[in-house]
Amino acid sequence: MLHGTDSAIEFTLDIVMDSASDLRNGRYVLYLDILGFSDLVESRGAEEVYKTINKALAAFERWEELNQLFCTIYFSDTFIFYQEPKGYGAWAFADVYAIGGMLLSALLAHGIPARGSISFGQFEVRSDESAKHQVYFGRALIEAYRAEQKESWIGISILKSAWLPFENNHPGYIAVLQSERAWLMRNDDVLLLNPFIKLYGWHSYDLIGEIDTPYMQWDDPEFPNDILGFKFLRDQAAAYAAAGDFSGRVAIKYHSTIAFLKKVFGEELYEWGTRISEVSDA
Repeated sequence: MLHGTDSAIEFTLDIVMDSASDLRNGRYVLYLDILGFSDLVESRGAEEVYKTINKALAAFERWEELNQLFCTIYFSDTFIFYQEPKGYGAWAFADVYAIGGMLLSALLAHGIPARGSISFGQFEVRSDESAKHQVYFGRALIEAYRAEQKESWIGISILKSAWLPFENNHPGYIAVLQSERAWLMRNDDVLLLNPFIKLYGWHSYDLIGEIDTPYMQWDDPEFPNDILGFKFLRDQAAAYAAAGDFSGRVAIKYHSTIAFLKKVFGEELYEWGTRISEVSDA
């Protein structure tokens, strides 16, 4: 009996040590995929699409200037953002979901739909034997990629591997941030990120009369991006609805996203977002 107990203790310690090692050596990874990329290139032209994407990436460049703790891999229709250096930190969790929301808002503002996932875990960046090329691999990247592919909406999901370390270190904060409209927890323990979270704060400013300029000039570029991104999603969903398309492969992504926004914002805030996206000076 004692031997069995010792084995159980050793097994438990191994799990704890593995978990601690994972936290020390893991990275936050954001995998972001532009949806319908080939159609965008055909309709707008490759140069126009890449110019638009570069404008959206300017949001991340401002973030890089502030902390320089996230790196980017960009190829074709895919962005991968990963933290540097390794190791869990509350700062990294806060940064990665803020970067995700900011980028998604900027892309949507330019009429570019995207979908992504945030994970935490092993992600290696190494040079090959020739030292001429970098190789990227790891469980966190695979997890984020697979999760993104499963979703049928336009948005960013935060996987349990990403939010649980934060919750373990700051118990109750995930629920607090949900109450502040940052995300919604789905039944499968995935957080659905609200890319327009700043509308929550700006709504309060508007109620007390603090926004004293046209909406498209207030807190540029974040507020205008949120307005335009919100409007783009609503307009696309409305166009599919007008055509009687509620279940098509593309249409369902927009309808699902609008349903999410209505739920995460609540009726009053959603209606305010609708109103300011429709006023003539917005």
